[in-house]
Amino acid sequence: MVLRWFGLVCILVGWTACSSTPVKSALHPSKKPSGSSINYVGLKIPPMPSKHETEMGYLLEPEGLGKYAIEVVNYGSKKIVWMGRLLYNDAKGKAHWKIIATLPPRPLPEGYQFSSGNCLSHGKPQPEIVAIVKTEDKYRLTQIEKAWKANPEKEAFEELPLQGIHCINERWNRL
Repeated sequence: MVLRWFGLVCILVGWTACSSTPVKSALHPSKKPSGSSINYVGLKIPPMPSKHETEMGYLLEPEGLGKYAIEVVNYGSKKIVWMGRLLYNDAKGKAHWKIIATLPPRPLPEGYQFSSGNCLSHGKPQPEIVAIVKTEDKYRLTQIEKAWKANPEKEAFEELPLQGIHCINERWNRL
């Protein structure tokens, strides 16, 4: 009789173990699927992640919030825009950053580029605006595909309506 109960318990435990959702273990974390993107938020720089190169960057110093940087980073054929918060300057004066927000990595449409730090909204300079603009040989770029506002307080990029936004073309009329 005890042997039957033991056998029944073994069968039930075995069936339950096979049919239940596996528990994730700290000893055996699940692997990310291959080809998945890096989670940049929380990343501390330096060092720059492998195969990533800064295309452009600039500082934001919102009153009372510290120092932040917006960077456009090349990663293969994709562009990443991230916002970093200054953690400290080391003994050699080198800045150390923590990434607090990103726009997803994306290839840009042919003839478009990121413009950041030089955009205006309804004629007012807004250095926190990042936009995807059509590359043209004119001073004022008005063909905007998408635009976001870097919000250091919320640690996020907020999508903006395109009406009234244009960016200054820093490459215009340069030899």
